[in-house]
Amino acid sequence: MIKVIRAIKVNRVTGVVQGIPNYLSYLVFLFIMSCANQVPPSGGPKDVKPPKVLKTVPENYSTNFSSHEVVITFNEYIQLKDLSKQLIISPPLQKPPDVSIHKKSLVIKLKEALKANTTYTMNFGEAIADINEGNILENYQYVFSTGDVLDSLAMKGKVINAFDHKTEKGILVMLYKTDEDSIPYKSRPDYFSRTNDSGQFKITNIAPGDYKIFALKETNSNYLFDSRDENIAFANQLVTAGKGDSIRLQLFKEMEKQRVTNAYSETPGKALLAFNLPVRSLSITPVNDSSKISLMEFSAKNDTVTIWYENRELDSLNLFVSDTLMKTDTVTIRLFKTSSKSLKGKEAQLKLNIISSIANDGFADLDKNLLLTFSHPLKEADLAQLSLTEDSIPVKDFTMHFVDSVKRKLSITKKWKEKTTYKLFIPPATVTDMYGQKNDTFQLKFRTRSMTDYGTLALQVYLPQSNHHYLLQLIDEKDNIYRQEKLASDTILHLEYLQPRKYRLKLIDDINNNGEWDTGNYMQHLQPEETIYYGEEINVRANWDVETTWSVK
Repeated sequence: MIKVIRAIKVNRVTGVVQGIPNYLSYLVFLFIMSCANQVPPSGGPKDVKPPKVLKTVPENYSTNFSSHEVVITFNEYIQLKDLSKQLIISPPLQKPPDVSIHKKSLVIKLKEALKANTTYTMNFGEAIADINEGNILENYQYVFSTGDVLDSLAMKGKVINAFDHKTEKGILVMLYKTDEDSIPYKSRPDYFSRTNDSGQFKITNIAPGDYKIFALKETNSNYLFDSRDENIAFANQLVTAGKGDSIRLQLFKEMEKQRVTNAYSETPGKALLAFNLPVRSLSITPVNDSSKISLMEFSAKNDTVTIWYENRELDSLNLFVSDTLMKTDTVTIRLFKTSSKSLKGKEAQLKLNIISSIANDGFADLDKNLLLTFSHPLKEADLAQLSLTEDSIPVKDFTMHFVDSVKRKLSITKKWKEKTTYKLFIPPATVTDMYGQKNDTFQLKFRTRSMTDYGTLALQVYLPQSNHHYLLQLIDEKDNIYRQEKLASDTILHLEYLQPRKYRLKLIDDINNNGEWDTGNYMQHLQPEETIYYGEEINVRANWDVETTWSVK
């Protein structure tokens, strides 16, 4: 028997199936289209839930703990992220435990004997996450006691940078049961925690008592203050467990010992010594007569010294260097020579290097002197040859004087007119440097700003203490100082000629009245000088007067 199979065909335009009766064609068409447009079933909503703890062995928050192993079982498969940094065990263990994953369980094997009658806390931070979506179980804690009682007292507070009040994650905050000053140098803490992004910390499950509290930004992860590069904070008094709800610690770096950080030559006749701290009573003595020093010049912060010497064919300078905070050190500086082929563009000619108070756009500030800086100290200067014009008209009502001992910086003082063009002319051979070189012709053209380009801040300050030394600073978000005033009593200030921008106010309790912020010292129980910030930014706009009152608490 032969079967005859009738061919069928679907018309692409009408959708009618040809070759079978019309009443079936619509059903066949629907069947064909449903087969062609199959969609796989949806996987459902995305998993956003972190792993959930189903069981712990021994039970969490148990007492009389004697096990060497802890097993924490979850409702799904997990993974561990950055466990070495995230897991915090307080009090700390000498030997980190072995932590592994077995199916849906976290297995913790202890490798040392635990202290008697002690409450331990294991905080996993952000280490535990599910294996599929990476959802994190934040700050899961496993707590147990080796005694009959589970300690439940807590302390919390905040760690800020003493200088700028910035906060940082991961700063160690440690508690010690003793008041011994040397304990942070030689012993691990009895309890500890770490700060979060906001600088906040909380230490839980603490036994009753009074504790020394010490914060540490460590460099070697050993819980000890054993490096001069580590920042610290401490409280002057013991803190009682359960009563420390708003502890404020100021983080600082102790003052280092003075040392030379760099010694180099820039051009023939010029060498520099850089220090890690401002020098106070610097002594530089040549080792031999060939290293004769002519002049010394100090930077604005007193942390760099420029040495000028006349013999520009010297190979090196050999110097004995000492300061108040450092022992005498021998420093050798390899020098550039005028005859050296290695100069590579480092020229020794007399030039006018820097003109301050004039911006890149050629405008000068109305309230600032014009400061000229020559490349070398000057031996002679016929300043009467300098001329100044104001909108092409010669003027004589200006004065000139050197502001430094080596005669390199010349200040020109004048009451500048707004929106005015000035030209300064220095003829050739007007000045002669220490090497006998004279200047070439120099011309400078600039224009002053308009009074409407500036803003003014009228500030009334009420200080927290009278007959006390303070520094008031007008700064930007990077702590660049635009104005600084010394205050000893409530004051009204009018700060004029301010460039339009957002400013902040900062007050420094200048305890030693040295005109700068000073850090602290742990062994001397000396806290860093306190800094206080005004709560809001001050928006100074062009041609506007801003009035502000600051009652400092």
